[in-house]
Amino acid sequence: MLSLRQLGLNRRQFLLGSGCACAASLTGCVSTNKATGRNSFTGFYSIEDDIALGRQEHPKLVKQFGGEYDDPRLQRYVEQIGFKAAQFTEYQFPYKFTIVNSPIINAFALPGGYVYVSRGLLTLASSEAEVAGVLAHELGHVNARHTAERISQSQLAQLGLGVLGLALGNSAVTNTLGQIAGLAIQSHSRDQELEADTLGIRYMSRAGYDPDGSVNFLSTLREHSMLEAEMNGLPPGSVDEFNIMATHPRTVERVRLAQQQAAAVSVPNAVVGQDPHYNAINGMLYGDDPQQGIIDGNTFVHAPLRFEFTVPDSFLLRNSPTRIAATHKEGALILFDMDKTARNRSMLSYIQNVWAPQTQFSDTERLRIDGADAATALTQGNSQSGRVDIRPVAIRGDGEGVFRFLFVSPAGASSRFGEGFRRTTYSFRRLTPSEASAVHGRRLIIAPAHPGDTAEALARTMPFGKFNERAFRVLNDLGPNDRLSPGQLIKIVAA
Repeated sequence: MLSLRQLGLNRRQFLLGSGCACAASLTGCVSTNKATGRNSFTGFYSIEDDIALGRQEHPKLVKQFGGEYDDPRLQRYVEQIGFKAAQFTEYQFPYKFTIVNSPIINAFALPGGYVYVSRGLLTLASSEAEVAGVLAHELGHVNARHTAERISQSQLAQLGLGVLGLALGNSAVTNTLGQIAGLAIQSHSRDQELEADTLGIRYMSRAGYDPDGSVNFLSTLREHSMLEAEMNGLPPGSVDEFNIMATHPRTVERVRLAQQQAAAVSVPNAVVGQDPHYNAINGMLYGDDPQQGIIDGNTFVHAPLRFEFTVPDSFLLRNSPTRIAATHKEGALILFDMDKTARNRSMLSYIQNVWAPQTQFSDTERLRIDGADAATALTQGNSQSGRVDIRPVAIRGDGEGVFRFLFVSPAGASSRFGEGFRRTTYSFRRLTPSEASAVHGRRLIIAPAHPGDTAEALARTMPFGKFNERAFRVLNDLGPNDRLSPGQLIKIVAA
């Protein structure tokens, strides 16, 4: 191993970070942030580096979250709000605001002014001020340079490897770049969240928006998180790994602090903007995009690829651009995705020699599912919760295509979940062209309530089964006992 002396560094240079001296564009490792007023360690990254890294990671992050949502009118609406708040930020980055095509309630930012909101978040928001609060909060993270701080801290922890890489002619910095998108959407620290809240209320207030919009959305997020936890069979207050509540934890304490901050800010003629927001989201896609497959209760339907399957009622389905997951509160899991293999390879050979070639399988079996060659086997493995039984199922698709199920259950519990797994396997079927053409996504419609309308009745078109009414109430900021008033504008999900 090379010594520090061989690398041309003394102990002080090593501890402070050689990158501060090596990176020509940097003015120093520690500097006073104009937005927060505090000294912060941003190590290897200058403002220019923020911009360059954000530009580089932007396409990757957009792809990870389903691509951009193609709605020019809605995009202009979000940009109008974002740029209005951004003109009051301390650092004038080349800001870019993007709507990602995901139904998950989320918002995040990359260094250098790249701010993202999901279309799912826009459906949950109920006013222009609420959207402004979300965007301004993300602008707070950008201007406080929280991601740059986290990247620098991560690099500082690995500085020995970085220095060695430089000495050997490798780029340790380049190897770190792939982590940036992940750092941007991981959970921020409590202090960083409070700092972004403070900055966000500053920016939205100076832009003329009612700061209570930020508080209202925090409260709605908390209600949404509690519903998500219940749907997942988790204790109230638990968060989902994909939800904004995981990346930006909204505790009761934070809501109260935001309320105090909002109450201390006076904004003459503050804009709330419910009507402009409702006009902007009227008719937008709600829930899953049919091009990525849709969830209808416990059934997943993919019209473009022409297949569907159904999981047991006790499982909660989740869709993502890369796979479908169904989870059970007792730790069982169903994963579905697709792969390719040689046309003449049997599905049993695919499992044993391609999918998991180093695995010892038992209980191998050839199957016919929906008239297609299929196979299954059994093995065991380890998870964070202990030993698990794993059963892969492979089904021949068109040409080189393979449809894949992976059924996972706690060791010894296979008999309890086995029948449900078997039913899921044999529920898989290919759709006819006419069946596929009949599949449509849901749309969010804004309409006035009519006399006699009830939340229970209007919630029947939502895709959450027994949770439909709860979800409808959260969507419309209705309490458990609130009734609809004739003429009241409401969000209705049209199937």
